[in-house]
Amino acid sequence: MSAIDLFEEACALCLEGKPAQAVETLRAGIMDGLWWSPSLLDGDPDLAGLRGQIEYPDMRRICESRFGSEQAAARPRLLVISPATTPWEPKTLFVIHWWGDTASSFVGPWRRLVDEGWTLVVPQSSQMCCSGSYCWDDTARALAELRQHLEDCARKRGLGLEGMVLAGASQGAPLALELAHEVGAPWLCVVPSFPSGYDVSPLLGVPRRARGAFLLGEQDPANARARPVMEALRGAGIPWFQTILEGVGHELPDELAVRVAEILRELRSATEGEDA
Repeated sequence: MSAIDLFEEACALCLEGKPAQAVETLRAGIMDGLWWSPSLLDGDPDLAGLRGQIEYPDMRRICESRFGSEQAAARPRLLVISPATTPWEPKTLFVIHWWGDTASSFVGPWRRLVDEGWTLVVPQSSQMCCSGSYCWDDTARALAELRQHLEDCARKRGLGLEGMVLAGASQGAPLALELAHEVGAPWLCVVPSFPSGYDVSPLLGVPRRARGAFLLGEQDPANARARPVMEALRGAGIPWFQTILEGVGHELPDELAVRVAEILRELRSATEGEDA
């Protein structure tokens, strides 16, 4: 099992009142060379029961040491997947992964978009949350890396903002929204997870034109934090539309690429209509 899988299992065991079994779950991972960042171990409320166990300090110490070594070596990365033939018009989807993933893993459900002529640009954060998994917890650092990726795409790969849509899932969605408003590009937020108390006000006075879309799971508890952001954008005259997936929670839906392709066609059509 991956570090993420073991962590989720340990959280579930703690919530069931089984902290000793949660300890054994994480300890088995540590024996296999896995680790979790100190901030994750210390901060997740679901692990409160585990932190009271006598084994916790030693487990945390081992994880802190491993985290320090791997985080020091981590660097921002960029995965680019282009169509086999050059499309007659540029279409680039810059898509930001969610918490606890890698670019190569996250891109899987999006790959079919390449067959429709989209170039996929998938940045990978330099911030690590556990073994082999990356996150965007430091927003300022995340935005700095993403800006650099956009600059490198234009300068080194000829992938400028023309025909580009910025997308993100869960933790990556607010970043896509902020970056898109900064550069004046269309955006797509997929099962967005906005932090509690998210300050949308800096986006409301941006002079650049931008429009976007939200792909929401009907049963996603994160919608409660997304709705105020969506309404604030609409109140400021920033246009967006939404697609709601029945029966879907905080997850990427089946046939994600099909759903996203439909949204991208509508988004591009609306954007082109504005420019006409």
